[in-house]
Formats: sequence, C-alpha cells, structure tokens
Amino acid sequence: MNYFFKTALSFLTLAAVSANFTSCGGKIFQPEENLSDNQTETAENSSVEETDSVSKLSSAEKDSRNYDALFSDRDMQKNIPDENDIDGNIILKNTSAKAEGTGIQIDGSQINITQEGIYKISGTLDDGQIIVNAPDAKVQLILDGANIKCSDAPPIYGEYSDKIFISLAQNSVNFLTCNMAVLDAQSPDACIFSNDSLTINGEGTLNIESSLDGIHSKDDVVITGGILNINSEGDGIKGKDYTAVCGGNFVINAKEDGIKSTDKNDESMGFVYIKGGEFEINSQQDGIQAETDLIIDGGNFSVISGGGFENSTKTHDNFYDFKGNFGFENMEPPGKPGDFNGEPPSIPNNFEPPEIMQTAVSDSNSETSETSKKGLKGNNSVEINDCTLTVDSADDAIHSNGSVIISGGNITLSAGDDGIHSDLNVSVNDGVVEILQSYEGIEGASINVNGGLVKLCANDDGFNASDGTPQEGLGTYSDNVELNFNGGTVYVDADGDGLDSNDDLLINGGTIIVNGPTNGGNGALDSNNKIIINGGLLLAAGSSQMAESPDKDSQQNSLSASLDSVQQAETLVTLCNEDNKEIICFMPSKNFDHIVISSPEIKNGYSYTLYLGGTSDSSQSYGIFDNGGFNFDGTSVGTFIAENSISFIGQHSAMSGGFKNDGAHSGGKFGGNGDFQPPTDENGEPMIPDSDFRHERREFAE
Repeated sequence: MNYFFKTALSFLTLAAVSANFTSCGGKIFQPEENLSDNQTETAENSSVEETDSVSKLSSAEKDSRNYDALFSDRDMQKNIPDENDIDGNIILKNTSAKAEGTGIQIDGSQINITQEGIYKISGTLDDGQIIVNAPDAKVQLILDGANIKCSDAPPIYGEYSDKIFISLAQNSVNFLTCNMAVLDAQSPDACIFSNDSLTINGEGTLNIESSLDGIHSKDDVVITGGILNINSEGDGIKGKDYTAVCGGNFVINAKEDGIKSTDKNDESMGFVYIKGGEFEINSQQDGIQAETDLIIDGGNFSVISGGGFENSTKTHDNFYDFKGNFGFENMEPPGKPGDFNGEPPSIPNNFEPPEIMQTAVSDSNSETSETSKKGLKGNNSVEINDCTLTVDSADDAIHSNGSVIISGGNITLSAGDDGIHSDLNVSVNDGVVEILQSYEGIEGASINVNGGLVKLCANDDGFNASDGTPQEGLGTYSDNVELNFNGGTVYVDADGDGLDSNDDLLINGGTIIVNGPTNGGNGALDSNNKIIINGGLLLAAGSSQMAESPDKDSQQNSLSASLDSVQQAETLVTLCNEDNKEIICFMPSKNFDHIVISSPEIKNGYSYTLYLGGTSDSSQSYGIFDNGGFNFDGTSVGTFIAENSISFIGQHSAMSGGFKNDGAHSGGKFGGNGDFQPPTDENGEPMIPDSDFRHERREFAE
C-alpha cells in the first residue's frame, strides 16, 4: 500500500519559539498565533519517510487501507528503554525540577525539552508543566511516578515536534491535573495537548483530571497500552486526523464525547479505529464518535451516553399512535360496528385534525442543534467486526449517516431512539446483536440480514426500512428502500410493525420470528409494495386488524391464519401435515389473533391442519419447539390445501393481501355479503387506520 508519509514542518527558529513558551505557575500563557489545525499538513506532499508514525491515506486508498499499519513497532513497545538509552532524567520537586542530560531547560516550574531523545520523568510538580519544543524531533517521555498539576495550561504540552511518545513505566501510577480555561480556538485545550502526532503506550497507570479535554492532538492519537482513567469536562480522548487504539484499559467520564476524531475536510482522515482494549465510557454526549468512519476490530466496551435510554427525549406524535390512542382527548369512542347504522362516528366540534396525517417523530437522520447523545457514531460508516459491546444511550445506540456493517461480535444495546440507525444501509453478516430497549430496533433505507443472531425489542417498529420520506395517509412508496433477510436468526418483539418496509419486504432465507403488535393500528408484517418469501422460516404473530400476508408472487408457500378471537400469550400454534406430522410448533410470547407461517415444509397440493393450544413435550428456543413433542391435545381451527403460494384460514381483512370472496374464504372482515366492517380491537371497538395504513398497492389473490 502506498502512503503519503507525514513530514517535518517548517517552524520558527528555536530562539523565536522560546519567546512564546506556554507558562504555568503564575506566568502568562501566550498561544502561538500562527499555529493552526492545518499546520501539520503543510508539507503533506513531501516524500520524506519516517519509521515511527503512519502516513495519511489518499482518498483512493481509504477503502483498502491496512489499519494494522497505524501502529509502528515503537508505538507497540511496552517495556521502557534501558537506563543506558535514556537521554535525560527529570526529577520534579514541587515548585522546581532537577535534570540530568541534554536538551532540557528549566525555568522555575516550567521544563522545556528542546531536542530529540528519551526523557524519564518522576516526582511532583505543584503548578507547572512539561513543554516539548523540538521541531522535527521524536521525543519520548517516560512517566514513572509523575504527578503534575497546572492551573492555566496543559501539564504536558507538545508545542512543536515530529511525534511525542508518552510511555507509562511498568507498575507506575501517574497523575496529570489541569484547571485551565481555553483562551481561543487556537489555544491548547487538554490535560495532554499536542500539535503533532501523539502516542501513549506502556504498562503503567495514568490518571487525568481536566477542566477541558483529557487528551487532544491536532494530528493523530495512537494508544497501545496502559491504564487510563480520565475525568474531563470536555472530551475524553480526541485526535484530529484519527484516533487509533490497540490495547489498554480505559475508564472515561466525559461531559462531552468519550473518544472521537474531528477531521471533516480530508475524506481519508477523521476516523476512529479500535483493535482491542477494555473500555468503560460514560459520556454526556456521544460515547465514541468519528467524523468519517468508526471501525472496531476487537475489545470489550461498556458505553453509556447521555445518561442512558431512560433520559431519551424521543416523542411519537402520530395522529393515531402505535399504542392505539387517538391524537386528541375529547372525541367520543365510535362504538362497535353494529352502532354505525350507516352513519360514521361523530366528531366533536372542538376537534382540529393535524395539518398532515403522518408520523411526526423526532428524526434521528437529521443533524439538529440538539446535543448528540449516541453510543457509537460514524458519520460515514460504522463497521464492527469483533468485540463485546454494551451500549446504553439516550439517542441511537449505533448511528451512521452512511452505513452500519456488523460482521461479528457480541453486541447488547439499549437505546432511547433507534438501536441501530443508518441513513443508507444496515448489514448484519454475523455476530450476536441483542437490542433490549429501543424506540425502533433497526432502521435504514436498505437493511440486509445475512447471518448471525438479531434479537430486538421495540416500542415502535422492529425493523423499519425507510429513506425518511414522510408516510402520509396510505403511505408513500420508496423505490430505493429494501428490507431483505437472507440468513441468520431474527427474533422481534415490537409494539409497532414487526417488519416494516416502504418498498418490498423480501425473505430468502434464515429464521424470522415476529411477536408483533397487540394493538390494531400496526401489523407483524408491513410493506408498501410486496411481501415476497422465497425461502427460510417465517413465524409472524400479531393483531389481525392491519395484518398483511405474503404476496402470491412468492416462491415459497405460506399460511395466513386469522383467528376468531384473541389468543393469550404462550398459546401453542401447531401446523401438521396430512400424516399428522408436525411441521411447526410455535408459542407466541404476546397476545395474537393472526399468524403467518412460511416454511419450505409446506408443499403444493398437500393438506395441512392448524391447531391452537395443547402441549408439547419438546424443548423450545425463541418459541419454536423441536418437532415430535406435540401431544395433539389442541383444537383444530382449520384445514387447507397448499396452493398459489399463499393459503388462508379464517376471515381476512382487505389489508391482508390474500382476500378471497368465496365460500371457502368468506371475505373476512368484508363479510361474505360484501358489506364492509371496519377492523376492531380486542374489545370489538373499531380501529381508525393510522399513517402506517399503506396498502393501496396490495393485490388480492385470485
């Protein structure tokens, strides 16, 4: 891989620089006015090679970059150099310091390092700082029992260098404390601040207390070891070009973001890469935030952002919300179907309907002035390949404006908004994803589940394939939206729609279990176009009022059963073939009066019987019992011969997509005589379709 290597900068002469040293301990800090975020990039086209830091990548190389190359051999060193290799020994003595070696200048409590080398630091400095002012040089600071406080500047300040290494001596405990206020945008704003590349390594402990950021580099930050305990009023760890971690133990309490990168001008930069480590992050804003890409290849994470999901400000302001409540208080209930007498229900004089009947929820897609409180966030992408991750967030747990790709790991999420959200695409290829709490489980314009295990609980939709187009009235079809299941196991518990797509809903493989809504305003399956099932196993139980069924263009056979009464949770549903052999024995976890079963075991031309209730002696997983244990002590609710991809038992509403108006299928909620009867709730009360009633394109089976 070709890299644009970082090069040395053009600096002021050392004499000129020394006049602008940062001061501490009563001295006035004077920031260098010529210093800017772009200063370290002034020579980016130079071809000078160096061996201790990694180059920036061109945009063309971004997608194929070797992240392991971010960590040089020197970055990865754990043991501190031998005493014979140390160029200077600095002993801090409260208000002053004693030094042995070259390249060290001491002015009261201010220690300046002016040339390349390795410097060991120990002792206590009550109000002072270490300043690295060595243009073009690599400087290594070994902290071995150092305790540095500074009231008006960073305790460690990298003003000029090529790269700074801060190495934590084995078993050492070190403290850095600052209580400063930032002067302007160009002023240092962290307990450890560097204008150039910064690496932290070793096997000791570093405790940071900061009134601003904990660690900040205007170039890159690389951390490969040590125990870091950071309490900051700003961000915990912040790199501009990138932040890369390969090992270490982190406890971060931050009033702003926990770990972040900030470069938004260079598409090849602004990323966060984590290969391993132990992370406990409690941030008032985003837990881990990348301006471009967030990539995780290992590590153990516990992330709390914004105080957790209980602090969510998410609201759902439908005209008819997912709980089945009207958006007004003074309207009398319309009564049972028999009370209509040909007249619609009366509407009170003081009722003013919303200007637009559509879902009006806070949109996690759009950037607003509100503080972002997401768990993991990559503006371009979030990619998780392996880790153990627990997130509890006030907003989305995992968020990207581009794509989210999960290819491994053990992930547990609790979110005040979406468990996983992407404006573009979400792909789950492998791993275990469990969403314990969410407003919507997984949302994106294109959602693909190709493998792994996804288990989620949602207050609204379980899966929502949407490009953000407002869903007015009967809904809006979006031809760039897709919800595809190709493999893996999916378990959904949703109060709104279980699986919802503003275009097609396509199932090619895998095992999908949906315990859908008990309210009549949503369905276990919801598509603005077609529900196509070509393979896999689908079990979708929920309310019958807005229930949809697979389309007749499906290649795999399905059953859509609408039941005469609401069945209690944990009532067995068993499908048997004509030889009284179990095909499916399933126990929904919630009340239901409609179920869709699709299985490759349902063959054309064969007869099948559906039973409700009874018992099974088999073990079960996610409500699916092993075949062979059903005791045939349930009640038969119907027999059918599989044909035309979709077969029916019971009465079906117009929304079901498979209504047949004949003697065998008596027209369902339309009635055999064609008289319309609106869908009703569990108590027989009529339901008014909400903005999720988007089925004008549904074709009835012939």
